[in-house]
Amino acid sequence: MTVRIRQWVLVLVLALGLAVLLAACGGGGSPTSTTAAKTTRTTAPQSVGRAVAGVLQTQVASTQETPEEFIVAMGEARPIAILFYVPGSVDDAKVLDTFKSLQVDFPGYTFLAYDYRNPVAYGDLSLLLQVNYPPEIVLIDRSGKVQNIWNGYVDEGTLRQCLINIGQG
Repeated sequence: MTVRIRQWVLVLVLALGLAVLLAACGGGGSPTSTTAAKTTRTTAPQSVGRAVAGVLQTQVASTQETPEEFIVAMGEARPIAILFYVPGSVDDAKVLDTFKSLQVDFPGYTFLAYDYRNPVAYGDLSLLLQVNYPPEIVLIDRSGKVQNIWNGYVDEGTLRQCLINIGQG
């Protein structure tokens, strides 16, 4: 084989290898996903975002299994902030601290925090809101529509602004 043919074979092999690598990595394009304009998600993987996207901007309907404090808040047309957490986790502890500190600044809102290990306390609320795994915060506006969902850590500034936003509607 001549040097020239070897060079062409090498270029061809490299090109094929690069094509296979790009195909395996998704080709560098971004996946298509549906999100709402007001949605902020901080540490959730894309698969989680797609699963929860169906809940955004939907009216939450209660059942006999839904906690009474949630039903009352919906009946009073109050903005609702719900946190599902697991005690002992660093992210959960940080989000819980932020969640509790913001309650003082938003007296007209209902803040509900549920230990994810105690499903008796939150009934079917985690199913209605399609909660993935804590920490997860769901914000519901006065009309009862889900406006924001975070899975994982969310900073205080972002949460504060979104609470203000859902209170204005």
